[in-house]
Amino acid sequence: MYTERPDYGNGYRIKYLRGIEEVINQRRKECEKNRSGFMKDFSENQEEYRKKYLDMLGWPLNIKPKEILSVTKRLVFEDDKMIIERIQLELFKDYLFYGILFRHKTDKKLPLVISQHGGWGTPEFCSGFFDTENYNNMSMRIFNKGVNVFAPQLCLWQINRFGPDNKRDELDLKLKQLGSSIAALEIYSIKRCLDYFEKEPYCTGVFGMAGLSYGGFYTLYTTAADTRIKSALSCSHFNDRIKYGWASKSFFNAASTFLDAETAALIMPRHLAIEVGDNDELFTPETAQNEFEILKAYAKGHEDCFKFHIFKGVHEFCPENDEAIDWFISKL
Repeated sequence: MYTERPDYGNGYRIKYLRGIEEVINQRRKECEKNRSGFMKDFSENQEEYRKKYLDMLGWPLNIKPKEILSVTKRLVFEDDKMIIERIQLELFKDYLFYGILFRHKTDKKLPLVISQHGGWGTPEFCSGFFDTENYNNMSMRIFNKGVNVFAPQLCLWQINRFGPDNKRDELDLKLKQLGSSIAALEIYSIKRCLDYFEKEPYCTGVFGMAGLSYGGFYTLYTTAADTRIKSALSCSHFNDRIKYGWASKSFFNAASTFLDAETAALIMPRHLAIEVGDNDELFTPETAQNEFEILKAYAKGHEDCFKFHIFKGVHEFCPENDEAIDWFISKL
């Protein structure tokens, strides 16, 4: 029987691997052409594009919302100025979605802003319960602008520090096999929170959203999905998703349809502030600027819907001042 060294076929395998990369490069060029023409009739058919977008993200965003099965509340803190509560909503049987509500102690109804933590984060972390790090006291800075704030927990916490292995990528894979995604499930969950809050006596029914990093991703994608969110602030996320194609931020055929610029275009005529750091250690500001130029082409006649700013800082939330916060709050 013929025998040979185990590495004899390595050259063929190397060529095969290179070939796969070349197929990807060729297909990517085709997708770039498809992308350039995808939004050609967007201005006349925005809701049709939103439906395509929700279908891309997957179930349960493309079905009629289920009834909220239960709501539990626990008082965390109260003084003469504010009330803090932990709120847990059962959105599907045994699926409990929770967050922390900060509301002003007043009889006046106020807008409500979702304050979304990022990777390795929690609502307690981004709200300064024990530390603030690169969140720069995000939730409280927004709260101090005279709005109520809800900070939800997503499947992103730092393993061991804040809980067990969240198995995010594994869960995302399982959900994608079922026609869904972890992003779709969590965006749906945030939308259901809006359904709950808009009926509460302290809420005007006007919503905003802000987030850092992965929270900036959820801010961008949730605001595109739900028109009740009138204004948003996405910090340290908006960029080139081909260059920065993380697994749970990637969706079927997105390169031809909805990358960050197209997703942001769905927010018009509402408002979106985009903030990126000039020394961000994860995403380059130059590629963010390039993606924004694509968005500007879609936004002709609606340029004032968007504010793009490169701040002096790293991967963090609005370190210089409150200018972006004030702008997006003013648009509620």
